[in-house]
Amino acid sequence: MGKRDGSSRADRQAKPDTGALGLRVVGNTADQQEEQIAPSTIGRAQDPLQRPAARVVANGKVAAEEPISARKVAQGDHPRLSIGARVRENRAYQTVQKIARADLTVPADDEIGYKKLFTRFEEGFVTQDIAKIGTCLSPSFQWHLPNGDVAYGKAEALAEMERRFAMPNGPRFSASVWRFKGTTVIQTYEVEFMGADGRWRASLGMDLYEIGGGLITRKDAYWKMIP
Repeated sequence: MGKRDGSSRADRQAKPDTGALGLRVVGNTADQQEEQIAPSTIGRAQDPLQRPAARVVANGKVAAEEPISARKVAQGDHPRLSIGARVRENRAYQTVQKIARADLTVPADDEIGYKKLFTRFEEGFVTQDIAKIGTCLSPSFQWHLPNGDVAYGKAEALAEMERRFAMPNGPRFSASVWRFKGTTVIQTYEVEFMGADGRWRASLGMDLYEIGGGLITRKDAYWKMIP
């Protein structure tokens, strides 16, 4: 069985195997000894549980207390920025100027001007100030009264108003509301007046005004009887 390749076992041991590359393989007949190799710790983190504990040593010296107070800024000492630049206040060309108060003036041809005009007119009417009323009326003013009479011109209208103010039982007005739409103004109100029989009667009134050149040019008064 062992001679199938034509060589004996002794012949194979005597002739070293050169291998396919022609290398000679020589067996090591010396005694081999086993050596224990401890695992290396290079490149591995040390276990924190095995680190030696830190020692805390008490300071035997008594620390002295030092009071800290706010530093007073000396005159001429200016604050500095983090980059070391000093901040200085610029007082050059700084002056104090008092602004005189002035009344608000608006053109007489816009809504605010119209409202100021009729505020002055109503104040004069309530206080029976003929002079103040006259500053609101145009020289060509027309007043169409509820009874159909018409007062033409500023002078005639002021005379009629003064006559009404002098009446002991003249009409009494209340609940006045003003509405503005361009140069047209509508006033609604309640009025009480004494009839020919000497009895007071209640009525609802509406006056239609027109404005021209910043003054009142026309007033149409309408009263509606309340049953």
